Formats: sequence, C-alpha cells, structure tokens
Amino acid sequence: MRNIWTIFRKELYRVFSDRRLILMIFILPGVSIFAMYWLIGTLIHNQMEAVREHTIVIYEEHMPATVRANLESLADLDDPITFSFLDDETYDLATLKDLVREGDIDIALVFEADFEAKIDDYHIDDPPVVDILHNYGRQHSSFAYNTVSSVLETYRSDKLLGRLENPDHALIFASVYHADDIVDERRIAGQGLAMLLPFLTIIFLFSAAMSIGPDSIAGEKERGTVATLLITPIKRSEIAIGKVVSLGLLTLASAISSFIGIVLSLPRLMQADTNNIDYAIYGVAEMLLILFTLMATVLIIVGLIAVISAYARTIKEASMLIMPFYLVTMIIGIMSSFGTEPSQSLWVHFIPIYGAVNFLNGVFVFDYAVANFVVVVATSVLYTTAFVVLLTRLFNSEKVMFQK
Repeated sequence: MRNIWTIFRKELYRVFSDRRLILMIFILPGVSIFAMYWLIGTLIHNQMEAVREHTIVIYEEHMPATVRANLESLADLDDPITFSFLDDETYDLATLKDLVREGDIDIALVFEADFEAKIDDYHIDDPPVVDILHNYGRQHSSFAYNTVSSVLETYRSDKLLGRLENPDHALIFASVYHADDIVDERRIAGQGLAMLLPFLTIIFLFSAAMSIGPDSIAGEKERGTVATLLITPIKRSEIAIGKVVSLGLLTLASAISSFIGIVLSLPRLMQADTNNIDYAIYGVAEMLLILFTLMATVLIIVGLIAVISAYARTIKEASMLIMPFYLVTMIIGIMSSFGTEPSQSLWVHFIPIYGAVNFLNGVFVFDYAVANFVVVVATSVLYTTAFVVLLTRLFNSEKVMFQK
C-alpha cells in the first residue's frame, strides 16, 4: 500500500508542480466550456431578439378587419411583435412569390373577396380560402408565418363558436369530461440536461484522460525514465494501480471543472430565465449517484488509456491508438443522448461506457433503478481490475517497456 501511495504522490507531484498542467487540467476545461457555450447562447439570443424586433412586412388582400385588429394588437404585448401592412399596392401571384423569395415581403395573405360571407354562409363544397405565401428559408418569414398562423387559428375558433345557435354548447362536454394534464415537472426540467450533460461529460472525461494519460506512461518510456521506475523495489502491480488511481483522480478533477462550466452556461445556452431555474430539483441522492457513476466511468477510461499508453512507444503513437476508442465513445454518447427513453434493462448497464451514459440519462430525468447503479459500479471495478492486470503484464514485459 505504501508503494502505491508513493506512485500516486509521484504522479500528483508531476502535475501540481507544473503550472501549465494545472491550467490545462483544472482551469482551462471549465473556463473554455463556459466561454464557448455562453458565446453560443448569446449569439442565439441575439439572433432570436433580432427576429422578434424585426417589423414584419405583410401584404394582404381582403383581410377581415378582425384578423387585422388581432395582428395589430400584438404590438401591445410586453414582448411586442409589429407589422407593416402594404395597403397601397396590388400584386399578382407571380410577383408576390418573387417579393417573398427575395425578402422584400415577409408574408403575403390573399383572402377571397367574399371570405367572411362564405364563412357566415358556409357550404362544404365551396369553403372559404386564404392563400399564404412565406419563405421558410428566411428566419423573418418563418417567424411571421408562425405568428400569423396562430392568429388565424384563433380567428377560426371564434368563427366556429359563433356558428352555434347557443355558444354555450361548445362547452357542453366540460361538465362530463375533464382533462387533467399529467406531467412530472422535474422530469421536464431534467430532459434538456439529459440530452447534453451525460454525453458531454463522458467526452470531457475521455478528453481529460487523453491529455494526461499518454504522457504519464508513454511519455516516461519516450524520455527513458521508465527504466529508473522499474528497477525500484516496487511491484509492477503497485506501479499499475498507482498510475491508474492517480490518473483517475486527475481526470475526474478535470471533468468536474468542465461539468461546472457546462452547468453555469446552460441557462444562457438554453435561453432560460435564470430567475426561474430551480437548481434544487436534484437532491443529495441524485448528486451522489452522478458523482459515483462518473468516478466508476473514469476508472474504465483511465485503465484503457493506461494500457494503450504502456503498449505504445511514444506519446504520439499512444494518441493515435487512443483516437479510435475516443470516436467510439462519442458515438456511444450520441446514441444514448439522442435515443428514446433511458433503458432500464439490467443487461444494458453491463456495457462499458454506454451503461454509464444510459444510467446518467435516467438520473437526470429521475427514471433510474438502484440495481442498475450497482451493476454500473461493479462492472466498472471488474473492467478496471482487468485493465490493471493487463497493465501489470505489460510492465513485466521487457520487450514492451524497452521497445525502440
């Protein structure tokens, strides 16, 4: 145990004695992620604001006065939407399409001349028609279409209600059939995080391990210092365990830094009102589950990278050999984050990396089982043990450790 602690302290000293490594491992990941996501969120926010602040240029023919009044009333909202009506020009259909395509007009609504008369005297064989022209390739036009469609739907509902002899009949079923919205508010709040954080966190874990793992083993082989380490009276297994544990701790610290950066930037990225965000939806149990799942996953990732680094001759070769596994991890994260509901099947959680990401998704949406957590941790320990055994054998191989 003392020898393992010696190797552990050696690796920590190597990192903490180098200011550049401290910056790269503990500070830069969180700051860079926060800055990047905050910038993306700000750009999205500015883009949305520019669209909403744009005065929608609308061309209309024979628009009912009620529809126009409803559109104009949108300017009185707290978040106003304003329209500019083209009343002094008349265009044919081909010209209108060109103007909408070029962006000179955001949306065109051409009602039949007797539109309201047809509504009042409705016949199924001759329904009233309104032609709507918009360009979904332009943001202003798409926003205008969504806004106008909402107003037209309200107008249609009012007209349907007015056609009844007794408007109260429209609500006759309210006393017989009552619809309740059944929704888990916590689950809704966690769905956005479940799509991003498990995938991104696993990627950051792997990236952090890649940044320090190859230098710890392949770097020592390349510099020739591994020979000094191997001739010391320390068992090769103790060297392997010390390497894996120290690298795991450093990788987890780097991942936590990135995790904090993501959490702090999410309100801006998701365009949320920070005053209404309830950060307390996750209790101590969920936080501990997330932490221990990350720790278990770190051991697998570090064990894999340590074995590859021990096999490689140089840092460059180790990085090249690790890259395919990194790509596989990215694919696993994407499959889990953009899949369906988190799987509760026990066998899924035996799969390294994927099982952990799936379980994290479940934790974020409050849909998880303790048995699955036990499987994730237990299998991580087994896989890590296997990696340590393999790493010990590599350390015992003079051919591998001193290959040119």
